[in-house]
Amino acid sequence: MNILIMGRGRVGRALHRALDSTEHESSLSSGRRWKTASVQRADTVILTVPDHAIEAVAHDIAADLSSGTTVLHCAGAKGAHVLQACAVRGAATGVMHPLVSFPSTRSAPGFEGTSFAVNGSRHALATSRRIARACGARAIVAQTGDPAYHAAAALTANGAVALAFVSVGILERLGFDKRPAERAIGGLLRTVGENVERLGVPGALTGPIARGEESVVASHRRALRRADRSALSAYDAVVPFIVRCARAAGLSQAKASKILRSSKG
Repeated sequence: MNILIMGRGRVGRALHRALDSTEHESSLSSGRRWKTASVQRADTVILTVPDHAIEAVAHDIAADLSSGTTVLHCAGAKGAHVLQACAVRGAATGVMHPLVSFPSTRSAPGFEGTSFAVNGSRHALATSRRIARACGARAIVAQTGDPAYHAAAALTANGAVALAFVSVGILERLGFDKRPAERAIGGLLRTVGENVERLGVPGALTGPIARGEESVVASHRRALRRADRSALSAYDAVVPFIVRCARAAGLSQAKASKILRSSKG
């Protein structure tokens, strides 16, 4: 398969690196300037341009698409309808959104073991599955254009980093150097991710709330009140959701109520 990736940002570069060593021929171009011949030659065009530019780029390349071309975009917040100009020209269109965090163009994440949320026409789904498989990922058919889908992804990816930011700050106040603290929290997050993958939820939940230890939660709050009131606010905000997860894992209502009361003290 001849794949043209349009967009030299984080997602485009990561996909290009992942596909470069596979059976597929992959090329990377700018989302603003490209060679007409590269679009005409492609079996699949993947748009990794910014979300707001997808529809315009799709419109601009539509006339150059060859018959039977598949056009995909990678925006979790957009549906396949933004590729309508390509669909009118006979292209198979769809969404292929990697559920992967892309913090930098310099350090591309690996796709091995990750998931690509896909939707669109039957041919677009088949193409997305081939690309995901080539990257070592799995494809999941999903309603990627639904804002709730995008919110779920952002809640984990961005929320985890925000909580890590708070935790690293607490460790620094306790005397940790910043980089060792970041490595320690990053390693902890990695094991959490592995547990969620392997055990699911709520099975991956550990810690004092899962065990119903109200006194430990109270001691956490006292320590955070002394160390960093903003960190206490973050702790109190997330406790009800940990309790809800713990209840699903079997924590009694009585113990859950005690923990919730202590988190409001």
